[in-house]
Amino acid sequence: MIKVEELEKKLYSLNRYNLVFASLFFSIMTLCVKNIDKRIPIYELVFFRSLLSLMITLFVINLKNINPLGNNRPLLILRGVLGTLALVCIFYAIRNMPLSISTVIQYTYPIFISIFAGVFINEKFTKNLVFALIIGWIGIIVILNPTQLSNLNIEIENVSIFIAFLGSICTALAYVTVKKLSFTEDVYVIIEYFPLVSSITLLPIVLINWVTPNWNELVWIVGIGLFTQLGQTFLTIGLKNLPATEASTINYLQVLFGSIWGVLFFSEIINFNFLLGALLVLLGTIISTTKIIKRT
Repeated sequence: MIKVEELEKKLYSLNRYNLVFASLFFSIMTLCVKNIDKRIPIYELVFFRSLLSLMITLFVINLKNINPLGNNRPLLILRGVLGTLALVCIFYAIRNMPLSISTVIQYTYPIFISIFAGVFINEKFTKNLVFALIIGWIGIIVILNPTQLSNLNIEIENVSIFIAFLGSICTALAYVTVKKLSFTEDVYVIIEYFPLVSSITLLPIVLINWVTPNWNELVWIVGIGLFTQLGQTFLTIGLKNLPATEASTINYLQVLFGSIWGVLFFSEIINFNFLLGALLVLLGTIISTTKIIKRT
């Protein structure tokens, strides 16, 4: 019999390394998405990812003999809705933008977390947060300004940029709900609701607009489900042990991993402006996630 409890103890003992592994696995997931032909619709990719993740999670829940419905079901469903929206937006951005740039935009979410944490989990707004927002947005402008993109011979539609930021906002909201849920719910119940909601909501759309993947695409689709599940598991465990805002700083490692994959596999160019912009976004993230004071 698989000793799930012993494995969990080992994972919890990793502390911050859980989030390092989460960033690595999520970055490999983006690599899988980027390699799938555009004839496969985004919603179908998200559905397959969710279905595989749901099967794995329900298997673990069955081994642990816990209630799969959880306690705070409205918040669990909201977490699933937010996660689904975020994933659709992220997949769209990955497919329609350079991997390095889409990853940087996605990882503006820690700054949004700082804002939402002040609203939903009783964390105080400070001047540092305003300063962090300014620095972070300067970094984004450095990366996305027309001159910079022209120098890299890159054309990005405004709708792609908008959807990428929408994915970042939904990710931030999902993180805050995960942090709230971690006080009352089992890790695997939290993970379960994400693919459960995705599968239920996307199934009718997928059936109506079905596109049959070939064997090569199927391998990448399985990779999306597998690596997302690994990333989600390490992420949820990491968030359970660390403040949401502190954890999000470590997750910025995905920008590094994503940039490496972009250079190695898609011949993307990393120049000084990109590095400067990414560092400014990271600096904004660090300021926003380390200077928040709890209300007393």
